[in-house]
Amino acid sequence: MRGLRSRILRTLQSFPNAVNVQPGLLLPAPDVQPSPPPPPKAPCRSQEEQPDGGGGGGDDKENVSPEVAPRKAKKMRVSLGAAEDEAAACYRRPDPATATLFDPDLLAAFRGAVDAYARALQEAKRRDDDDDDDGFFLLDEEEGCGVAGGVGFGVDEDPLEGFETRCPPGGERAVVLYTTSLRGVRKTFEDCATVRRLLEGLRVAFLERDVSMHAPYRDELRALLVGLDDAAVPPRLFVDGRYLGGANEVVTLHEQARLRPVLRRAPRRGAGDAACAVCGGAWFVVCGACSGSHRLYDAAAAAGGRVPCTGCNENGLVPCPLCS
Repeated sequence: MRGLRSRILRTLQSFPNAVNVQPGLLLPAPDVQPSPPPPPKAPCRSQEEQPDGGGGGGDDKENVSPEVAPRKAKKMRVSLGAAEDEAAACYRRPDPATATLFDPDLLAAFRGAVDAYARALQEAKRRDDDDDDDGFFLLDEEEGCGVAGGVGFGVDEDPLEGFETRCPPGGERAVVLYTTSLRGVRKTFEDCATVRRLLEGLRVAFLERDVSMHAPYRDELRALLVGLDDAAVPPRLFVDGRYLGGANEVVTLHEQARLRPVLRRAPRRGAGDAACAVCGGAWFVVCGACSGSHRLYDAAAAAGGRVPCTGCNENGLVPCPLCS
């Protein structure tokens, strides 16, 4: 066999295109192209990723990276010193056997804070009421006359004396404001909102009568303004049976600091007073007889047994019995 292999090598070397052939290697046929070498494999990063039986077995550890244990995060402790020790001493673990798991001292402190806030609120309300009753008229020492917010009013002078007497129903000792909730005329709606905000800002308890939701209110306003050049267009403000005017007149009084003295005898609203419990501040409630339909069933009626409800207005609403 060895002699035969030597003869074959010598024969191959005798060809013109022959190349140096190393012993132990087989050359491909001349007409066959050699296959490209395989791409080099990426070095293994850990011993666990090594394929079985490759790279010279388990003894070759040249390309195996050692396992790196994950570094544990260090726990940082912030010491507050004496404050921390005092807080730890004041803390008392709640007893599960008690009726409540809350700290009784914490509950007592919370109740004390609530009671103190309620007392402070009542005191502020009482102080504001006293200021409204007694603080309108100040003595101007230089001129020797009483002033109310910078505008001259005598000490014994009634701020409402200069206004015309036109008293709406139930408005002898009340503030009555006629408004509209319809937005068909934008300026009218905005004027009503302006006067309403002024009264709410002064914390005045007033009666708002919407002429667009209740026809009798519209008739009242027309009857009150008979003989005046002004048309019965809301808003219109009446205080203690005196007619103050519309939006322009009320805003002018406010800018001249004369509106607050005029409202000095009006009932006040507290800062925490909620809306009416019956109507929720809407001034109207749904009729209970017809459920807001303004129609009642009558078997003796000729028009299909339906007759208008006499207990509500054209919209099926009734003025709030508590606040209207």
